[in-house]
Amino acid sequence: MKAVFPTLVAIAVILACLRLAFWQLDRADYKAELLDGFDQAPSISLDVVNAETPRYTRVAGRGTFLEGRDVMLDNQVFQMQPGVHVFTPFERHSDGRIFMVNRGWQPLDSSRRAAAAWDTPTDVITLSGLLNEPPEVGFQLGSQEALDSENWPNMMTYYDSELIDEALEGPVDSRVIQLDPDHEAGFAGRDWQPVVFGPERHRAYAFQWFSIALAVFILWLVLFVRFLRKT
Repeated sequence: MKAVFPTLVAIAVILACLRLAFWQLDRADYKAELLDGFDQAPSISLDVVNAETPRYTRVAGRGTFLEGRDVMLDNQVFQMQPGVHVFTPFERHSDGRIFMVNRGWQPLDSSRRAAAAWDTPTDVITLSGLLNEPPEVGFQLGSQEALDSENWPNMMTYYDSELIDEALEGPVDSRVIQLDPDHEAGFAGRDWQPVVFGPERHRAYAFQWFSIALAVFILWLVLFVRFLRKT
């Protein structure tokens, strides 16, 4: 009976480590798929973008920014400085559908307010960028208030497509366009990448969890053999 409890603890630890290891391997596969999609993404006209258009498609098309209706996404850091990402609605000419365009990073002042002094083109322009899913957060605390459609820009802690759609009162696409780094309508921090870190780190974490599981098993085996010799 003395060996039962340590054995159960060892089994629980080993199973937990194996579960974490396989989860890391799944994340590695997911990140590898994202990178492949990013590298192999096609380039198409913005006018033909629809619900079936794959993520990371490079798009270009004519349209107009809806000036003065910017949404600022809070808690964005660039070069160790806090700030916001500025999303400006862009209306494509083919059907009036609106896409939120991530134009890049802007700093916050000491009062936690963005300068909001950026220029937005008012003429018809050619937009080019990367079609992507909206920014996500790992854990969201609480809900957000509705955007103020009478006073812009609006600040959001979490990107919420439904609130943006309500405020703009238009057919806003659920995805966003990340403005090309060389486009003149953008700001800083537009070195868009599909992942923060690649699959290699997840595989390294998986190896660590497998190693811990093996170490626990070896330790249990040594202790169990000693226990058998004493009995």
